[in-house]
Amino acid sequence: MKIEIKSILEVLVYFLAAASIAVIITTNVSIIFLHPFAVDGISWGEIMSDYRRLLIYLQSPIANQLTFRYLPISSNASEHFSMVRCFLIINEGVCLTSWGIVISKIKHEKKRSQLIMLVSLIDYLCLGLLIISGLTAIDFERTFILFHYLLFSDNKWIFNPQTDPIIMGMPPTFFLKLFGIWLIITIAILGYLRFYNRQKLFSGKFRS
Repeated sequence: MKIEIKSILEVLVYFLAAASIAVIITTNVSIIFLHPFAVDGISWGEIMSDYRRLLIYLQSPIANQLTFRYLPISSNASEHFSMVRCFLIINEGVCLTSWGIVISKIKHEKKRSQLIMLVSLIDYLCLGLLIISGLTAIDFERTFILFHYLLFSDNKWIFNPQTDPIIMGMPPTFFLKLFGIWLIITIAILGYLRFYNRQKLFSGKFRS
């Protein structure tokens, strides 16, 4: 029972490590998937420049205020991005902490019974992620809206394209693609951790 609880906690740390770094990677590659849109008097290069400024702001612990050089932005949008930034900064802390634990753990040999359980739990975790993701993708727009209602206590995440044209570059399909990338990266990292533990299991070197 003690080994089971320890294995479950370790797999949870594995998930946090994989999911948190997947969020960071997905956030930074999101610029590739920004949906093209036009704003009078502003070039696409200038729009991309402002989006890069947004990415830096969202991930920087020392950034004070979000300012766009070319695109207009409302106070509501600024406040929403400030809240998003808080979540991303917390995610960075989770990433550093969880990977510190993972790296520390994988340097030490484990008991055979624990390794077997870890491999099995990672399999179940990946299967669960795939099932949940499949259900989410069936009606992603509805899930996306529900997610925002649960995560944010106000409606400032509902942008007006007239005052905040940046939203035109982020339709539901934009977030669906990012969700897919996050899922692939998360499962790939979990798959590697599974492979590592499986290799240790086959090596036959365990703690007494």
